[in-house]
Amino acid sequence: MDIGKLGMFANLKEKMDWLTQRQNVIAQNIANSDTPNYRASDLKEFDPKNIGRDRQFILAMQATTPGHSQGLHKPQNFKDEEVRKNYESAPGKNAVILEEQMVKMNENQVDYQTMTRLYAKHKSMMISALGR
Repeated sequence: MDIGKLGMFANLKEKMDWLTQRQNVIAQNIANSDTPNYRASDLKEFDPKNIGRDRQFILAMQATTPGHSQGLHKPQNFKDEEVRKNYESAPGKNAVILEEQMVKMNENQVDYQTMTRLYAKHKSMMISALGR
């Protein structure tokens, strides 16, 4: 039995996937902090109400005729399309505020550690319930 398919574990995994992608975006923002005209980006807020809705795909079918059903599709990326207005920018029109990015990185790290601890705790409870 794959415990990753159980509701609670799947939800924790989805949140951890979001946190991993957010860490990549924050790292990219920091790496481009000296790039002229670069604007910092972030992900859409994680919405727990939508957990599992994008996870319902199995295979993305190909429509060979316009009347065919598209079937289920893979979930979209978490990237945010909205460009927020920065309140500060460098002379080179760079809008990355390193202090803000470092705070986001720290929040992300704490959230990820919390998710891994919850995952481990639930796993140990399942093992205990199974009597192993």
